[in-house]
Amino acid sequence: MQYLDMEKIEHIGIAVNSVAQAGSVYEKLLGTKVYKTEEVVSEGVLTAFLQCGPNKIELLQALNDDSPIAKFLSKKGEGMHHIAFEVTDIRAEMARLKGEGFVLLNEEPKQGADNKLVCFVHPKGVNGVLVELCESKDYPIKAQTHSLNIDEQINLFQFRNKLIMPDDLISYFNLSNDEIDAYNLDMFTFYKFDEFKSVQEEVGDFGGVPDYRNIINVLPEHENCFVFAEYSIHLMVFAIRLYKGLSNHNEVYAICGSKYELVANNFTEFLQLYNDDINNVFVV
Repeated sequence: MQYLDMEKIEHIGIAVNSVAQAGSVYEKLLGTKVYKTEEVVSEGVLTAFLQCGPNKIELLQALNDDSPIAKFLSKKGEGMHHIAFEVTDIRAEMARLKGEGFVLLNEEPKQGADNKLVCFVHPKGVNGVLVELCESKDYPIKAQTHSLNIDEQINLFQFRNKLIMPDDLISYFNLSNDEIDAYNLDMFTFYKFDEFKSVQEEVGDFGGVPDYRNIINVLPEHENCFVFAEYSIHLMVFAIRLYKGLSNHNEVYAICGSKYELVANNFTEFLQLYNDDINNVFVV
């Protein structure tokens, strides 16, 4: 017997009356934010995705009465709709499953949400469970970069890093360039989102003085700390720690060489200290 060449459960699909309402519920349940919403016009469905560790949840809302989700909701109400498995070659898996006697709901792969080719297996052959096969496609370069607005870029950052950005930092990054520039004093520079990099990415290759090379061995969980500002005259950078779930304490560090100091418990507190007296946020 040949076995399904699947890498993992790609996601669990849940049919809901409202993506907005259900998204709020699941954000509280999972301690993470919806990182993406997308309409699949061909299926008449609005989708929203949440990431929890290695697992993904897809919420599905009907956009019209002819949508398969509308029919599901009418018959069964809100609840689990399908389990999706990631496969490397969807056409080969479709052929294999047909040979095993499973009934496929589409003869050719269809374009699904999240840039996937998909096919559904009829639940009557899988103990009442609707199964989806998903083959990931590469996003075109334009979709990866230039066509994304700032909210989409932040959502993509959170998904790729499996970390959540606090609301106050998101609000800052949504400011216009002129508003961000208003924070910058002489020799002090706040970054825009496209400059937001991990401590290692930002200073790991710095070859001057002070010597930053040991900071990744000193700063706890340095890979979750991201630089958002710098003070050039002291060659000092300021980094904030992000977490996998929502947190009221996103520690802000001032870093100079291999030395660091906790200067605030969140971005808002950092801004208050910075605006009161810039010396409040420097390493002693």
